[in-house]
Amino acid sequence: MVVADRDREVVLMAASLPMTHAEIRGRIAMIRRLDIALKRTPIEEAKNLSQVLGGPRIFVKRDDLTGVAFGGNKLRNLEFRLAHAMKDEPDTVIVGLDLQSNSARQTVGACNKLGLRTILVLEGRQPNNVQGNLLVDYLLGAEVHFARDREEQRAKLDSLAAAVADAGGRPHILNDNPMFDVASAVAYLEVTLEVVEQLAERQLSPACFYMSSSGKGQAGMVLAQKLLDLDFAMHGVTATDEFHIPSRTAAITNQTAAALGLDLVVGEEDIVNFTDFVGKAYGIPSEAGNEAVRLFARTEGIILDPIYTGKAAAGLIAHVREGRFSKDDVVVFVHTGGTPAVFTWSELCL
Repeated sequence: MVVADRDREVVLMAASLPMTHAEIRGRIAMIRRLDIALKRTPIEEAKNLSQVLGGPRIFVKRDDLTGVAFGGNKLRNLEFRLAHAMKDEPDTVIVGLDLQSNSARQTVGACNKLGLRTILVLEGRQPNNVQGNLLVDYLLGAEVHFARDREEQRAKLDSLAAAVADAGGRPHILNDNPMFDVASAVAYLEVTLEVVEQLAERQLSPACFYMSSSGKGQAGMVLAQKLLDLDFAMHGVTATDEFHIPSRTAAITNQTAAALGLDLVVGEEDIVNFTDFVGKAYGIPSEAGNEAVRLFARTEGIILDPIYTGKAAAGLIAHVREGRFSKDDVVVFVHTGGTPAVFTWSELCL
């Protein structure tokens, strides 16, 4: 089977499993990328948190420390997304995201490093008090527009791109980038390799991963499950009820496998993602998430956010309290960033 790419063809080949780390990295190296993020981020054992919970050995993969604009998981994704965009030599990147989007903040920072102008179209009303990610967007110099809903946002993306082109510019709408989903999965396939190697240096193997994901990042870690000769669980915790996560994650996993030239298929039954920590709705802090944010801060000095990582940590904490792990199990919490959100929800910290 042959998968068409814009500038190459990828021949799908059955993977000889398990694959070595070098073989997997060789596949990743086939995909065009830039060097933007700080990679091989630290992993640290949360001994105080483990003691308080009376649970397993908990390790935190610090992907909040990827560098640009407060860091976070999106910078790894942007290495692939923007590499694809740069083939067309744009001078302006336009992207539509949520009002307090972590992705928006990191996209502007990454584009600054590449010398690109950034236009954001954010879904939501312009607030009277500018805080959190939106404040950082302005600090980074983004041109910011607001849209009432997805329909208006799409119309503005197109009209702004047309205006840039009419003025002689070269716009790229990042939402339309074909690497948008695959980039996240490839990035977190690579992160899984990093974690396995970092734990191996301590003569340890992971029993389970926890990560905030609505499908994209988790897809990469599910792919790692299939490619590596390791028996670990991958527990995604979603912060939104917008998607049917198993089907979405499986589809992105299979799309990513194809992009890497692997004739490998996963099904919905391979996906474990918990939807019971969303709380009232996407973008609204939950009681369990807020407790998790405080617990990580007050035991380990690690700052989570109440929208994504806090809710994912709430899932981990709940499962430890339910006795799902032994004290010797090694559980990895992937910290995907989002730190500026604590300033938006400052009342939760007081």
